[in-house]
Amino acid sequence: MRTQTRIVSVSAGVAAIAVLLVALGAGVAHRLAEPTRVGVVDIDRVSSVLEEFKAPSDELKAKQLAWSTELQGLQDKIKSITDEIDLIPEDDQDARIQKLIERALVDSELKTKGQMYQQSSDLAQAQLFKKMYDRIIEGVAEIAQRDGYDIVIVDDRIIPIPGVNRAAQDDAIASKKVLYANEAADLTDEVITLLDNKFNAGQ
Repeated sequence: MRTQTRIVSVSAGVAAIAVLLVALGAGVAHRLAEPTRVGVVDIDRVSSVLEEFKAPSDELKAKQLAWSTELQGLQDKIKSITDEIDLIPEDDQDARIQKLIERALVDSELKTKGQMYQQSSDLAQAQLFKKMYDRIIEGVAEIAQRDGYDIVIVDDRIIPIPGVNRAAQDDAIASKKVLYANEAADLTDEVITLLDNKFNAGQ
């Protein structure tokens, strides 16, 4: 009688373990079968419309315009001096030399300021975009975690493939990240709304 009881008990235990293994296996299979959720974001569009960076962008554009105007003024001055040189009599070498020196000085100033302003512009643009990019990544990460996206990639669907150069076509295709994406996967507007709301809320 005890032997039969032990046999029944062991059988019941084995059956319970089998049921547990089946359940665990089903759970693992379910997790493995879950598809990866992917979203896309148009970085260029986000960075061009974020309210947080409108004022800094406008300030930089104003500086660039001022620099460009100053450089144009120096170019005009060089042209004016050149016209004056052409009017100096050939036998008036002293006057000609003075004007040539004056033109050389203005030309040197133009080149120096041109390089300086270009470097300043490049640095300012890079710093501004780095700040925008970091902010965008924060917004993308928040939305992805909130809505269950596993991967979010840069949306480059809008970038065209050249039509006349095969080497350029190969390069463009090799750098492509997205060939197709359903509009439901486009998180661009959500990112813009989230970041604008945070900025207006002082966050």
